[in-house]
Amino acid sequence: MSDFNTQKTKDTTTTWLTPPWMLDMLGPFDLDPCAAVGRPWDCATINYTVEDNGLALPWGDRVWCNPPYGREAAAFMERMAAHNGPGLALVFMRTDTRWFQDSVLGTARYLFMLRGRVRFCYLDGRPGQAPNAASCLVAWDRSERKLLRELERGGKGKLAIL
Repeated sequence: MSDFNTQKTKDTTTTWLTPPWMLDMLGPFDLDPCAAVGRPWDCATINYTVEDNGLALPWGDRVWCNPPYGREAAAFMERMAAHNGPGLALVFMRTDTRWFQDSVLGTARYLFMLRGRVRFCYLDGRPGQAPNAASCLVAWDRSERKLLRELERGGKGKLAIL
């Protein structure tokens, strides 16, 4: 099985599912533009897969974005930064990358640094190993502030206002 800590090969994956507990904690989403094909659960009411090309389709309402963990992440984060509405992105806190500098530090309003490491799930729903990097939630719209403050008060991490 592939995991975050292995050398990438043709058999590894860049698709990791958001654990259900996190989706329950963050509330309902209207759109997931990078949903996995054959997923055991939905992250939103509308789910675009790679077959749909979520980057080319319209985005509206509250968006959930757990982008592919590869080169595709930059395009999804750029689109999230341009989205004019509520939503959250869940990404590794890779402050040294160009996409993080441009799409997060350069445009986002809020950065929520999660306590601990998120154990993402394999495509069959089983929990994966702890990844080799911390994850964060990113928000560009003011409407997400209340939720992020509640998470901070509940000990789930630390909120930074950018």
